This record gives sequence, C-alpha cells and structure tokens, in this order.
Amino acid sequence: MDYDLVALGETMTALSPPAGQTVRTAPALQIDHAGAESNTCVGLARLGLRVAWLSRLGADAAGDRILDALRAEGIDTQWVERDPQRPTGLMIKEPGAGVRYFRGDSAASVMGPEILQRAAIAEARAVLVTGVTALIGAQPHAAGLALLDRARGLRIVDPNLRTGLWGSARRAALVRTFVERCDLLLAGDEELAELVAAGGTEDPGALARAAAALGPKEIVVRAARRVGVLAGGAWQAVDIHRGDVVDAIGAGDAFNAGYIAARLRGGSIADALDAAVACGASVTASTSDTAGFPRRNDD
Repeated sequence: MDYDLVALGETMTALSPPAGQTVRTAPALQIDHAGAESNTCVGLARLGLRVAWLSRLGADAAGDRILDALRAEGIDTQWVERDPQRPTGLMIKEPGAGVRYFRGDSAASVMGPEILQRAAIAEARAVLVTGVTALIGAQPHAAGLALLDRARGLRIVDPNLRTGLWGSARRAALVRTFVERCDLLLAGDEELAELVAAGGTEDPGALARAAAALGPKEIVVRAARRVGVLAGGAWQAVDIHRGDVVDAIGAGDAFNAGYIAARLRGGSIADALDAAVACGASVTASTSDTAGFPRRNDD
C-alpha cells in the first residue's frame, strides 16, 4: 500500500469535562484520545488520504482504546508497538486553564529509531513529525530525526513547542534540528519567533523569511487573526474570522490537516489556506481534539 503520509508521535488518553463545566465540578469526565500527529492523521483520513501512524502504546486498555479509535478512522497502525511495562500517556484538559500531562514514563517516551525499521518511510508521499516528539525524550528525538532523514517525499514539521516535558528547557535547540530537515514548516508566530531568535520582530513575513534560512522551502505562519505562507520567495496572507470557541486545543492540528491535504492534492497555496482555516475552525466547537473535523463528503 502506498501512503500519502506517515506520521510519528505520541498519542495519549485525554480526559476533559463537558462543555461549560470544570474538572473540579463535573460529575464525570469525557474520555477521548489526543496527540498532535495522530490528530492530523485523523483529519487527513477523513479527507480521504491514506495515512499511517507510528508510535508506542502501553499494553493496557487505554492503548487498546486508542488503537480502536484510530483504526476506525481508517488510519494504518500496523507499526505501532505495545509496551508491557510502561503505560499509555494521559492528559487532562481544563478549558480556560490549559492541559496537564502525565507522560514522563510513558511507552512513547522511549520510542527510538528502531520503530522505523519496518515502516514504509521512503515510499510515502509525505512524512510528519512535530516538536512534541523532539521534547518527550532523547530516544523520540532521535526517532524524529531518523524519520526526516529517511524520507524521500515531502518532510513536514510543526514545532509545537511545549513546556513541562523532558526537553522543554532546550526546546528551541531540539526542535530546530527538525526544522533544518523539513520542506514544509507549519508554525505559530510566537513559537516561530522563539525558534529563529528573531530579536523581537512580530511581523509574520519577516519570521517566515528568517525560518527559510534554516532550510524549509514553504513556511506557514499561524497568528491569532491572520495566517500567511512564504513559498518561492513570495509572501501571501489571509485574515481569520472565528465564531464561538468551546475549546481551541487541536485547532492547529486540524489546520495542518486541511493545508497538507490540499497541497498533496496539487491545490494552490490560496486553496490550501482556505481549507486549513475551515478545518481549524471546525474542531473548536467541541471539547474533543478531532470530533468536529469534517469528512470529505460533508456539505
């Protein structure tokens, strides 16, 4: 089977209160799954692309549930490893307050380059890894580098800078090694400024040009009300108009899925931006990272 995209990264069990409630007062929490790369894979699969996801999960019920959910979306998980000693990671989402991670000793935290041995990396049209994988452990960081080095198709990176992880104190340096190996960079403006040490500039176009010096050929910069792309030396941008937001977590992953799908299908940058903005907005209407993502045949 030929894949449109192969992604590498950790997926966790995600617990969150129902909309309008808090972890402290909700009588029950909703259970879901969440991970930057797998969220994007769900979006791509719903848009009709052929995707595979590589990772490690605990040999536990949480890991079973994640595999069931991703397989139900049509995502190929044949290369996912199960760990009988280490658990599947956990995250608790508190709307308005952020996310708390429980993943320091998770199965994915020791995911090394050997996980790629049987996977069809070179044959895939594109690969995806985010900065989260660079930050959860030394072995995952090495695996992410190996994925990008072995790829022969489009190499895609989202920096996804995070605090509270193994490598967070060195996050710009660790994630920059991914950026230097990628073709398509999808980044938020603030994290891009940190990555390129832009000296205080907030201009997205200038940030993109600084990032281009690291190697990427196409740089997408997401800001609160505007998104732009630098490609072939030209900068173009569009405004974003958002409606009511229940939970913005996962919107960046959905945005990425819309953009990647359009570009892999030969769409223009303008078409890809339109698709990305629509997909990003779709997931903000619920507390799930993926439930609101549209399917290809949706009106």
